[in-house]
Amino acid sequence: MTPGMERVGRLIDLMQEQELSAILLQSESNIFYFSGYRGPGFMLIPLDGRPRLYVYPLDYEAADTYAVSGVEVERLGFGVRVENLVEGFPEGLRARLGYDRMEAESYLKLLDSGIVGRLASASEIIWKLRMSKDEEELKRIEEACMIASKCMELAGDMLADGVRESEIKAEILEEMIRLGAEKPSFDPIIATGRRSSMPHGAPGDETIAKGDVVVVDIGAVVEGYCSDITRTFYIGSNPPEEVSRAYEAVIEAKAAAEEAAKSWTLSSGLDEIARKRLVEHNLSEHFIHGLGHGVGIDIHEPPRLSPTSKDIIQDNSVITIEPGVYIRGRFGVRVEDTFHVQRDGVRRLTSYPYELALD
Repeated sequence: MTPGMERVGRLIDLMQEQELSAILLQSESNIFYFSGYRGPGFMLIPLDGRPRLYVYPLDYEAADTYAVSGVEVERLGFGVRVENLVEGFPEGLRARLGYDRMEAESYLKLLDSGIVGRLASASEIIWKLRMSKDEEELKRIEEACMIASKCMELAGDMLADGVRESEIKAEILEEMIRLGAEKPSFDPIIATGRRSSMPHGAPGDETIAKGDVVVVDIGAVVEGYCSDITRTFYIGSNPPEEVSRAYEAVIEAKAAAEEAAKSWTLSSGLDEIARKRLVEHNLSEHFIHGLGHGVGIDIHEPPRLSPTSKDIIQDNSVITIEPGVYIRGRFGVRVEDTFHVQRDGVRRLTSYPYELALD
């Protein structure tokens, strides 16, 4: 049995617990997870275990080529919307229909028309499956992490007085593809000087100068799976005391969270551990985002590691741990790695060393 069909089988077990007659998927990530096809369309997973993939003519050949054995691929007519599709389902499947996402207009039309007996969000049970990665998923993520780590090494080698951010970004992207990635997980962030205090950087193409703090955040995609790594560098051999202090505090907070992380941990608890370390350094007010996030088909997945998250980190989850300190208008520091969560701890998948000062 293919991994996709094994996943369908596990989903059906959860559907029975939730008393759902079928689930209709529209998220391309979810469709890929269960079918192996990457692209737009709809996927119906009924309780009888015979999933169907519905795609428009433009995508039919790709779906028919890449969908795993056991998934029936059907061609949609032009202009068919989700409510038209659902109307054609057998009545039994429409009795208690789950969905992963749906436009509000389509949701209301389905309810108002009486086409479905009940509509219920199935996102929670789908994420319950997707959070725990299987061997094939881990293999792809590990490869993506290896490529991202090598690209970070290239960035570290290139960072110097007089180099433009765009030069580093271009070289990273070229190296990433050369090493076998399909694409970046997100638009690489090379944030220089005062722009390093903005966690996601800002538009522009600054020239790096001696004395700058530079935050580099990159990730690669391999066979549909993402990676994520961030490092902070100082251009020069003697960082100011306030930069060194923030950097060491971030490293300390990250290490504390790593040490506590393991399967079945409450994600908000890890955030609290890291945040307390920054409190000890009087820097917690400058930690303006959550500690991390899940990684997989999407670069940001559950579990969310934040003060308000109720997510439990499942066995074989892949997460980031990325505390940061951002001094508005001056500089920012973030250090991030991707980890495989196991019952007795975490395994770091990204491998570039921690070094602040670049001579």
